[in-house]
Amino acid sequence: MLGFSSKTQVNENIRNPPSDDSYPMIYILFGKNKSIGVNTLSLTILDLINKGQIKCDIDFDESYKVSNKLTSQDKEVLKKITFRIANKGELKTTESLAINLVKNMNRNKKFNLKDMAKQSNNTSVANKFEKDFAEFVKALKIENDYDGKNYKDFLHNGKLTGKGKEIKKNWKSFTDYLKSGDLTEKYPPESDGENSAQIIYGACFDIEKDTLSLRKNNTSLTNFIDKDGYKILNIIFNNALLNVSQKRSGDGIFYGVNDKYTIPGGG
Repeated sequence: MLGFSSKTQVNENIRNPPSDDSYPMIYILFGKNKSIGVNTLSLTILDLINKGQIKCDIDFDESYKVSNKLTSQDKEVLKKITFRIANKGELKTTESLAINLVKNMNRNKKFNLKDMAKQSNNTSVANKFEKDFAEFVKALKIENDYDGKNYKDFLHNGKLTGKGKEIKKNWKSFTDYLKSGDLTEKYPPESDGENSAQIIYGACFDIEKDTLSLRKNNTSLTNFIDKDGYKILNIIFNNALLNVSQKRSGDGIFYGVNDKYTIPGGG
């Protein structure tokens, strides 16, 4: 798929993602930070919600937006968002590790996100999260045959190849479509599944709310995004890494820990 411009003819193929790479790899290769951070875990959680492996129940109707620091009001909203681990059927290694990670973090298969945010301030929970996240990152690399510097014919020695640059340009065109009211109206998602997938692709580029605003909010996944769920997960997971008792250094595992995401009262 070629990038589009005023001189480029656009057709229904604009709806098609430029490559079939996993959501975390799209984020790592073509997102803003180009790093392995907690966003890769959050994207995996979004996919698990979309697949019904994690049930998400939300007890309020209004759209919601959080800032970079969770307020008391935010926490009351988080109290109304409940996760329940279903974990049925065959899963990829990263999916199983992501499910076990949040289950270990909350010591339960059912929990609300207010409690999860509170747990991220607990040093022992944070230490366990760090170890679990390290296992997730290792599995992510193995699963995608990615060593941090090389991936398919897209990335070589940490730099995008000609093919990688072409794919990056195509992803830029795709994200332009995701944000375009005119193009979305002309070439809307053809199914609920495609609708939800496009919103997760939006999350890979931090435009999930913009993407949702032009599409249907008709699934658990879309409703979670409507409540700023992707950002909430990133805040909670980043906070856990900030509260470990001894920070890792030099092992190349934890990239992209974002200090601007904080929870008052953190360790």
